[in-house]
Formats: sequence, C-alpha cells, structure tokens
Amino acid sequence: MESTGAWTAPPQVPAPARRGAAAAALRGLLARAADIAVGCVMAAMWLVNATSAALVAAKRVLGKDSRAATAAEQLFVAALCAAALLLYVAAFLLLWCVSNGDRQAEAREDKFGSGGQRRRSESTGSACLLDVVGPVTKHILIFLSMLILLGLLMQGLAPEKESCEGRVASVLADIGSFHYSVIFCFVVSPKFAILLWASRDKVDRG
Repeated sequence: MESTGAWTAPPQVPAPARRGAAAAALRGLLARAADIAVGCVMAAMWLVNATSAALVAAKRVLGKDSRAATAAEQLFVAALCAAALLLYVAAFLLLWCVSNGDRQAEAREDKFGSGGQRRRSESTGSACLLDVVGPVTKHILIFLSMLILLGLLMQGLAPEKESCEGRVASVLADIGSFHYSVIFCFVVSPKFAILLWASRDKVDRG
C-alpha cells in the first residue's frame, strides 16, 4: 500500500552552524586538556619537591654516597625532566586558551557592544595558579628561596667544599630546599588541587 503523504527532506544544518559547533567542541576539548596539563605539571612538581626532600634527608642521615641518596638523586633528575616537558605543553595550551578567550571577548563586544560582560577563560588552571599561594605562604617561600640562593652563592665563593664556609653554605642550602619542598608538597599542592577541582565544577555548572 503506497503512502499518500509527501516526502520531505530532513532539515539541513547550515554550514556556519556546524563549523561553530565544531569550533566550540574543540575549544572545550583544549580547555580540558589545558587543565589536565596544569594538573600534571603540579603532580610532577610535587614529585620533584618530594624527591628533593628525600635527597636532602638521605644525604644528611645516610651520607651523600649512600644508595638511598643515589636513588633519590636519579628520581629527582627524572622528575625534573618530566616537569619541564609538561610545563612546556601546559604553557602552550594555556596561552592558546587565553588568546582564544580574548578573541571571543572582542568578537562579543563587537557584536553586542562594550556593555556586555566578558566571559572568563574556559581554562581554570591559570586562575588557580594565581590564587593558590596565600600571603603568609608566599613570604615564607620567598625567604626559603633567598636562603637557597644564599647557600648556593656561598658554596660558589667558598675556597673548598669541606671548608667551614662550604659546610655552612651546604647546610643553609639544604635547610632552605628541604623546608621549601615540604611546604610545596603539603601546603601548596593540596590547596591547588582543591581550587582547581572547585573552579572546574563551577565552570561545568555554568
């Protein structure tokens, strides 16, 4: 039995709309990738600081020629290389997200006028990096960084490593490095993870 109804073609989605949807999906994917990359960088930096603290502890307790110190040093170098590679990838993705967000904001202003609100960048990792260190922690980390630099400078100027100046410089550098690593592992990294998770959920809820 033949159908009497006229056949109608399904509505076609305009090509600009399809391109816009694909571009939006790509932006969301890259923003997710940027957040994942930032999280991986922080995980690698946590591992760098953990192995650094383990290296200092092993050198001071077991001696710098012990197996534990050698293993900690190898892990430290490997973690440092991984962190450098991930930092390069994360920086590229974050710069792309920031520049893309600025272009979108300018396009909306051109379309709707300057009275429209600027939408925040889809990537939340860069915002968390700015908020993760409080004023007290920041000043402590700056002090420890200066202590490390002072120790390294004194080591470079010391006549011999086993001299009194060399030993004092080594102790200063190790104290600064150990405490910096502990603060990063147990204060900065957990706070960053909490902020990143909360801001990601906020963006997902719109």
